[in-house]
Amino acid sequence: MKMQMSKLFEVFIVLASFSSTTAQNPKRTVFQGTIVGKTVQFDENEFINITKYVDAFQGIPYADPPERFLPSTPKSPWSGDLNATSFKPACAQAPSFYFPEQDEDCLYLNVYAPNPKPSGAAVMVYIHGGSFSSGSAMVYDFYGVPLVAVGDVIVVVLNYRLGVFAKFTTKSDAAPGNIGMLDQVAALQWVKSNIEAFGGDPNRITIFGESSGAASVNFHLLSKLSHGLFQQAIMQSGVASSTWAFEDNPGKEVENAHKLGQAFSCDLTPLSDLVACLQAVDPNELWTVANQVYDGSYHIYVDGMFLEDTPQNLYAKGEFTRAPILAGVTQDEGTYDIWVKFFWPYAYSETPPPFNQSQLEDYLRSGLRNENVLSSDSADILLDAVLHEYIDWTIADDPDADFFQPAVDAIGDVSIKCPMDSILRAHVSAGDPVYKYVFKYPVTTMSYFHVVGVLPLTPWLGAGHAEDLLYVWGVPFIDQLDNVHGQNVTDEEKTLAVDMMQFWTNFAKTGDPSKSDAGPAPGEGDYAWPKFTFPDLRHKILDVQLGEGRSDRSGECHFWNHYFPQLKFSTQSLEDSQRQWRAGYSSWMADIQEWRTSFASYKNGCS
Repeated sequence: MKMQMSKLFEVFIVLASFSSTTAQNPKRTVFQGTIVGKTVQFDENEFINITKYVDAFQGIPYADPPERFLPSTPKSPWSGDLNATSFKPACAQAPSFYFPEQDEDCLYLNVYAPNPKPSGAAVMVYIHGGSFSSGSAMVYDFYGVPLVAVGDVIVVVLNYRLGVFAKFTTKSDAAPGNIGMLDQVAALQWVKSNIEAFGGDPNRITIFGESSGAASVNFHLLSKLSHGLFQQAIMQSGVASSTWAFEDNPGKEVENAHKLGQAFSCDLTPLSDLVACLQAVDPNELWTVANQVYDGSYHIYVDGMFLEDTPQNLYAKGEFTRAPILAGVTQDEGTYDIWVKFFWPYAYSETPPPFNQSQLEDYLRSGLRNENVLSSDSADILLDAVLHEYIDWTIADDPDADFFQPAVDAIGDVSIKCPMDSILRAHVSAGDPVYKYVFKYPVTTMSYFHVVGVLPLTPWLGAGHAEDLLYVWGVPFIDQLDNVHGQNVTDEEKTLAVDMMQFWTNFAKTGDPSKSDAGPAPGEGDYAWPKFTFPDLRHKILDVQLGEGRSDRSGECHFWNHYFPQLKFSTQSLEDSQRQWRAGYSSWMADIQEWRTSFASYKNGCS
């Protein structure tokens, strides 16, 4: 799906501080100076049976305040103690109730570490999602305390620039582009250099993310700038090759830069003047106009610095970091796109919008164009092929048949599941250990996109996009989010959250989600994880009843990753041939008409 967080945003609520703090605040000395944080107590004796202290350092600057459109510079040293006991603003984005505090001075991160200070602890660095246009680390949804308490790891969560402030480029040094990704690299460099001060091992770093955050993780696997800054990767519902994550159209980037400059009456040349003009524009005005110019899409692109080639080409050439991989999807990835497009009134409904066959065709035509899978002049045979793949033809003649599920499956497959399948196969082929999961627990009384009093609970989202985040981050155990994403959390949901936190932190510590560092043996029974290998294609099922599956969406992904590209190439070749024939025919007709005119003149002259 084309991630449309820029319209509804990732939903976070910033509330009061977590638990009580101890009297003595922890101090850590990094290369830039001394940091003072706070110690909080995590006490959960029913499902986790632990009472632990966690040191929280919130709002640590990893770079100096950035200059708009330019790469950040390392944080300058400071004198005295730096207070790191509260969140900093989100990076500039669309004005939002969820992120009331925003600023272009936003390059901060949070560190959550065990207390007492460990030695050589595994480190998990999280990159938030939000379509590269919204979101923040400075929220309790990504509060690392439960993960630290459960797994005895160190958790780092980082801000990075978003939207036009990250994407704008002149394809020159004046504005090189991919600035948000360069911010992430700067944060990873800071972690590599300073994490020992918190008890972490700089050679045991796992980067993880969800949606565009997962795509970011994948881009770091492909970037030479990120090489050596991490050892393992977790990708939740996103990869670099998804059409909403990457676009290879350098001419369009410069064209958009000119459009943006024209909108504010800037001189377009020299480029330094264009950039200086746009640097002076009010950030809210710039965001509003840019969202129209870029159509709300803020893809990553080849820039020659962070990304030297397309993801497909880099994987084909074997130019990617070899690393243990944990990755997966939710069962109903496609419901989020429908939720966005049919928000009113169906987000408030117990049932999803109805889809007859004609509505399915219209939805897929529009959705696949948004995904850059189809263009306005694509041959009808391409859409026909998609419909043939997803329609249940045993009910196709029934005018009352509902095709909601084919809509969910098609968009989820093309946008997330099948691009991920291709990436995981590349890592398996390279010899990397790969673990795959499918999250299947549906929305009940709790949902990631439900905010009590703000956004409704939508049951038909099912096991939808981002719903796994509630469990990975242990949201049922975060006091500040009590009754925010839902009420009456069940014991089964709490148990699932504990299981998933243990799986994620196990992977960070050992490279195997079923194996903690407490002993040599991996988990058994429901807690065992199969490797994703050929030809078995096995994966872990994450649900209140854990299990295993195999060959998830293999047929559909063969369609998208192999058959459809060949069909598209064939139709494009056919269209090119038709255009050439028509051009030749038009030229021939013009020549014939000229000959007829000349011949008529000749005849008239002879008469």
